[in-house]
Amino acid sequence: MSNGRRYRRRITSGSTVFVLPEIPEDSPPEVREGLARRALVATTGKCPCGAELVIPHDLEPGTVTTITIEHEPGCPAVLADA
Repeated sequence: MSNGRRYRRRITSGSTVFVLPEIPEDSPPEVREGLARRALVATTGKCPCGAELVIPHDLEPGTVTTITIEHEPGCPAVLADA
C-alpha cells in the first residue's frame, strides 16, 4: 500500500481478482461517485455511462493483466483520476 492508499480485493466469478481502492468517506462527492462507478464496472461489467468491462479470453493462469475501460468523457470514473 503506497502513498497512503488503502485497497481491497474483490473476487468475481472464477479466479479473477480485481484490486479496487476503498472509497474514503471524506472524499469530495465527485471522487466518491467516480470510485463507486469503477467498482460497479468491476462487479457488474457495466458503467452507467455505457462503458463495459471486456475480459480477454486468452488470459494465462497465474499472470497479472491490466484492462483499460474507456468511459465516456465527463463520466465521474474518468474524473476520479484528476
